[in-house]
Amino acid sequence: NHNEKDPDSFSSEPIFAFNDYPPGHPKRKWYHKFQGAYFIFMLGFYWLSTVFNPQVIDLRQRGAQYVGIQMENDYIVKRRKVAISLRIMYMFLNIYSPLANNGFSMATAGIIFLMGVSESLTLSLLFSLSHNFENSDRDPSAEFRKTGEPICWFKSQVETSSTYGGAISGYLTGGLNFQVEHHLFPRMSSAWYPYIAPTVREVCKKHGVNYAYYPWIWQNLISTFSYMHKAGTGANWELKPLSGRA
Repeated sequence: NHNEKDPDSFSSEPIFAFNDYPPGHPKRKWYHKFQGAYFIFMLGFYWLSTVFNPQVIDLRQRGAQYVGIQMENDYIVKRRKVAISLRIMYMFLNIYSPLANNGFSMATAGIIFLMGVSESLTLSLLFSLSHNFENSDRDPSAEFRKTGEPICWFKSQVETSSTYGGAISGYLTGGLNFQVEHHLFPRMSSAWYPYIAPTVREVCKKHGVNYAYYPWIWQNLISTFSYMHKAGTGANWELKPLSGRA
């Protein structure tokens, strides 16, 4: 969730902003005030920017490069041909074949577009839910910059992520719903997440770490809509007179 170090946090800009920038920030646009209503619509076009992205040729994710992540290593270099082959296969099966077999028509184009939108929302919406919700920590390194005190890596992973549902949601999403557990134990099989999640929540409660858990996905979705609206309008930066805090 770091607005300078996490490419995913600013990859959607300037169309909409996941980061809750302060009023007057150059990255805050006037139309972001309405992003709570249109951001899910724009997520439907995610497949266009992914499938037809020329970055697949060199596998150098531009956002990662921007923050200084090195994209040149033997693993990536060896898999470029595989990545390009898979992308060509996808385009052939899902775009060329329907047009070649049925001819170009609004119906065929509509089906291809519907497939792309469905894929986009399935992936991008689930990712959006996991890190953009009310009271999520948007700047886990803020305390270090203010006081110089070391940051707890585990605490940062928990308070910038959310978990919703249980085992069934895990089976349907490949474990994406257990985003907290995924960030804490990235090399653990997601099949174990439903079993460790209750213990993770207990440990977080014991140590005063904010663990965001939503029993149902629609609760997480509502929280995300609320966050996107407030981030777009700057509502979180308005003075709260009853609390005595800004």
